[in-house]
Amino acid sequence: MDWYLPITIIPGIGMIILSTTNLLLQLNNEISRLEEQKPFDRECSLIIKDKLHQLKTLSIALVFQYISIFFLLISGVSSLFSLKNVWRIYPLFTGVLMIMLAILLLIKYAFRAVMLRQNHLKIN
Repeated sequence: MDWYLPITIIPGIGMIILSTTNLLLQLNNEISRLEEQKPFDRECSLIIKDKLHQLKTLSIALVFQYISIFFLLISGVSSLFSLKNVWRIYPLFTGVLMIMLAILLLIKYAFRAVMLRQNHLKIN
């Protein structure tokens, strides 16, 4: 394994981080708008609760993305040194596993966002 293999994955993860951060900011703004709405009823509080759950999912996905970049950097840097092959592959696999978990959380978020939107439109 060459040192540049894990490093070449990082820009793609950076784009996923940018996208996730934009989703997180939009969701945060949406929650703020809902909190400012008058009158504040039970229906609105249920929507806010669901959106807070989505916010938590996005935050966890973002953490997994950051961790994956960390391990991919460790893998790339450790490949420069004459370490045993095992010490170079574990960080690579851990980084890939973390980004896979983040992507699974983003898929969960996407499905849940559509479901919540459908429920919200049925109520109104």
